[in-house]
Amino acid sequence: MKFSMKLLTCLIGLFCASWIFAQDIDPDTAIESDESEVIEATVSPEIETVSPETEEEPAPAELLELEPAVDPEPAADEPLEPRTYRIQAHPIFIPEQAESVYRPLVDYLNAATPHSFELQIPRDFHRFWLDIRRGGQPDFVLEDAHLISMRINRYGYNPLVRADEPGTFSLLTSGMNIDAELSDFIGRPVSSMPAPSLGYLILASWYDNPMQQPIIQSNASSWLDAVEIVFSMEAEAAIVPHNLVARYVNMEVVRTSDPFPHSGIAASPEVPVSVQRDVVAALTVLHEDGEHFGALHELDIEQFVPATVEEFEGLDRWLDQVFTFF
Repeated sequence: MKFSMKLLTCLIGLFCASWIFAQDIDPDTAIESDESEVIEATVSPEIETVSPETEEEPAPAELLELEPAVDPEPAADEPLEPRTYRIQAHPIFIPEQAESVYRPLVDYLNAATPHSFELQIPRDFHRFWLDIRRGGQPDFVLEDAHLISMRINRYGYNPLVRADEPGTFSLLTSGMNIDAELSDFIGRPVSSMPAPSLGYLILASWYDNPMQQPIIQSNASSWLDAVEIVFSMEAEAAIVPHNLVARYVNMEVVRTSDPFPHSGIAASPEVPVSVQRDVVAALTVLHEDGEHFGALHELDIEQFVPATVEEFEGLDRWLDQVFTFF
């Protein structure tokens, strides 16, 4: 039995030696490798620890706030994409005459600013008003005060400039009607441009009794045409702006309205602020430019001055007399 155990032990030893020799492994290295595997198996994963002496205190809450992603300082204006801006004038002239009246102003802006402008002329007040009610918003408008006030309040327009002198409307009659009063024209024809022209609205406001009003003939194609209708004896009087009153000294003034801002230019909120600034800068020195004197002469004004929103406040109420807004 003892012999058998010794034989078995020798056989096992020979087998192990043969296997090590076959793998070409140094016996001492094999033993060390086995021992390292055992050691690694018995060591727990390494855990990072911080001693109490070296642990950092948390940062105050205000220091943990994120810095803004963008620079709070305003960036410089980016170059504008080339485009043409529309300037729409209210239709107080027939289209052919409006072209000659407003074209010098547009030509001046094209020459005095780095931007491009084109003139837009409505055919008449009816189509002009229909376009407003449909939401038409030109880039720039040249209009009477009540229309600019409406665009400020309803569409966010910004008033840029206005004529330096205030505007008024007067009821003119022929020299044969000396000392005439408003009541003398009840039931009699009075010439005017159509609503929503400011002259029409002012004339209608002077007669608050619907049963005692003049017969307003709103078929004049311009304020000058309204006066000519009186000369042709088709009407007894005409409502006209102050610049025409000064021309017709042979006519009698029956009544004159309160003053208001006259011939203003306003910009749509879609127009870049830089473009608006350039337009204001150019128009407020237009009266000093002898080469483009005709631009102001055709408009029958002396010069443009900067306009403010406050100057037009409440003037859109004139439109409430004849129209209901959307």
